[in-house]
Amino acid sequence: MQTLQYNPPESVEGFLGCEAFISLIMGPVGSTKTTAGIMKIAYHAQRMAACSDGIRRSRAVWVRNTREQLRDTSIPDFLKWFPDGVAGGYLKTEYKFTLKFEDVECEVLFRGLDDSNDVRRLLSLQASFAIFDEFREINRDIFEAMQGRLGRYPDGMMVPHRKEWGIDDKGNPIQGCVTDAGLQNKHLWGMSNPPDMDTFWEEFISTPPSNAQVFIQPSGLSDTADWIAHLPSGYYTDLAEGKTADWIDVYIYAKFGKSLAGQPVFRSFSRDFHLAKSTLRAIRAEEYPLIIGADFGLTPAVTISQLDPRGRLLTFCDLTSEGTGSQRFIRERLKPLLAQRFPGMRVLVIGDPAGVQRAQTDERSVFDIWKNEGFKVIPARSNTLTARITAVDNWLTRQVDGAAAHLIDPGCKALINALRGGYRYRINTKGETEEKPEKNHHSHVADAHEYACLHADPGAFGGGLLTSQRREVKHVAYAY
Repeated sequence: MQTLQYNPPESVEGFLGCEAFISLIMGPVGSTKTTAGIMKIAYHAQRMAACSDGIRRSRAVWVRNTREQLRDTSIPDFLKWFPDGVAGGYLKTEYKFTLKFEDVECEVLFRGLDDSNDVRRLLSLQASFAIFDEFREINRDIFEAMQGRLGRYPDGMMVPHRKEWGIDDKGNPIQGCVTDAGLQNKHLWGMSNPPDMDTFWEEFISTPPSNAQVFIQPSGLSDTADWIAHLPSGYYTDLAEGKTADWIDVYIYAKFGKSLAGQPVFRSFSRDFHLAKSTLRAIRAEEYPLIIGADFGLTPAVTISQLDPRGRLLTFCDLTSEGTGSQRFIRERLKPLLAQRFPGMRVLVIGDPAGVQRAQTDERSVFDIWKNEGFKVIPARSNTLTARITAVDNWLTRQVDGAAAHLIDPGCKALINALRGGYRYRINTKGETEEKPEKNHHSHVADAHEYACLHADPGAFGGGLLTSQRREVKHVAYAY
């Protein structure tokens, strides 16, 4: 093969050299994601340990939904970088390219796999790597089934055990699909424009498992879009003309698409604007208590926040639970968290006013349970849906010195997912949006946060802590 010159933009370098089992990159249209995915084949193939005959063999499976998509987009992109007859040979009838350079020989199988019915087509496959082109369109069953087919080529007969590799954690000799250092060389990677919210892929990208890494490129209109030189002048400006805001968010700004399941309740929420860049720290001062918004019942949830001297509402963490009573939730979940992160701090619990009602079994109310556990509990000023939603919107749309007045710690996964669209208005069969938010596993933490925002809101529905009076600003220590 002739010498290949490829200078990757900085925004894809991490993805290109990632050694995680699963690596995904998400970005705007035209951001060279596909090219990076192609080059990653050569990168991992040349790291494969040599077989007994000195050839570094591997097998990659390139996946799209249909053969037509492979034929019209993926294969032409691949052949542009690795031409047939120059970088190897392409068998058109088999949709197979054999990449050859130096001592490397990698089979690239192009496969159209559309839905869970195609899982059976993977049952006898033995491969080293898998590439999911536009992974947002790939069925979850295909994604999960493919993982079990990787790392099985080459096998131990082709790449026998070497003494310096030692044994694995189960006592077996290391061999087969490994690098020259004896490290596992099975990988799955994918490239895509952003998926819709409230989908499997959105959840996977937002909270990847420990064996996966996710790389998100900047907006095509940002100053950090380092691939612009490879596109026509004014590419994204022209592309945005005549498009809807939702389309521009996905294909230019690289944001998750609008949820197909319903209308988000809090459309003012923005990850870029409202999420803190690092872990938030609480202020240790008597006049700045923690505000715990609490949703009661057998699916209890809380958010823990605080007003700071600048008048901002900082939310540090959230807790959710299923099938747990209030007392157990407090003792097993909430108290250990408070002791660890906020020892000795003053706490106010704000909850549903209905919590003052006594149960018929032991005549104790939920508020009584919280009080018996040592908490000061205050009923929210209102339980009307309008008041609660307005309070959150007031915080989301308010600014302090040009920045967000409501900052949320990036560790608040449940709350963030609720604000981003998990807490939503259902769209009925007639295509009409219902008046009340859907009751689902996101609604509990959303309700809890509404009570906290309602108490702290200085607007018409709140005023629990903020006043119009000017107060002295004191220097206080931050808790670690």
